[in-house]
Amino acid sequence: MGCKHGSCFFADPNETALIRYPLARPSGSIPVSDRSGPCLGDPLLMESREQDARARAQVGSVRREAALGLLLLIYLSVSIVVYTDYPREPENSPLSALEWEGLGVWRARNCQACHQLHGFGGFLGPDLTNRVSDDTPDDAYQWILFKGLGRMPALKLSDADQAAVLAFLRAMNRTGTSLPPRLGARRAVDSWEHSRLIAEMWVREESEALPAAVERGLDVLTRNRCGACHVPFTEGRHRAADLSAAALDRSIPSLWTLLREGRGLMPAFPMEDEDVEDLSGYLSWASEHRSELIELNDRLVGRENISWSAIPWFEYQ
Repeated sequence: MGCKHGSCFFADPNETALIRYPLARPSGSIPVSDRSGPCLGDPLLMESREQDARARAQVGSVRREAALGLLLLIYLSVSIVVYTDYPREPENSPLSALEWEGLGVWRARNCQACHQLHGFGGFLGPDLTNRVSDDTPDDAYQWILFKGLGRMPALKLSDADQAAVLAFLRAMNRTGTSLPPRLGARRAVDSWEHSRLIAEMWVREESEALPAAVERGLDVLTRNRCGACHVPFTEGRHRAADLSAAALDRSIPSLWTLLREGRGLMPAFPMEDEDVEDLSGYLSWASEHRSELIELNDRLVGRENISWSAIPWFEYQ
């Protein structure tokens, strides 16, 4: 296709197509050498560029396939390493042969999905770092390791596997303390009057009298000596719960059934309906003001401040 007066469309797809117009030149005076590019319609040029585009597309496709193949190879290699890994006893190992065998049982049964060691692991079960000591006999956990307990399934471990995993847990117990010790109290408080003393501190701090129902509920709590087992804001004797947190359902019918029938280690405490109603009022008040009452209780018993040096900082080695 020819160009008239030297003007034409340029076929380069990467450039903006322009129309060239001669300015101040007579017709036919624009030499062929002034044309800066080929014109549209050049068959050889168009075919060449189409071939170049196809070649670049083929190269890009090959590169993508190579990258995907490399990623697949890496994934398969890592999977093989992970799923064929097993505890290998290093030189100068701190674990005995039996303890290493126990580590193998621990991993094979995926115990750390529910239990922690030094805080690492699942949270469905307790931290087992310091649960099994050198003085703990194997038969203390025989039933649990074979039959299960609560949410723990029946693993049905053989006697040999039980001995091995317990040996491993004893070794973990010797590595240090997983949880910091509880903060101690420096002043003893009468357990039966403990809740009343905290309430009296709250009255002085807030300059506000207790509601009548709360006052009567405190009398019920003291008269029935509930503080003999239930300690405010901590676990009490015989693993009795903190009533300000454990009594989630503080309705009168729920409390009436619990006190009449008992539950677990807690015996039955039959009460009059009025006493149950007053006790419900006190528990609701204690739960509502729990954060304030905890601070007052710490002052009452002279609880120690937290010591950062007592926290067992550690790293896996």
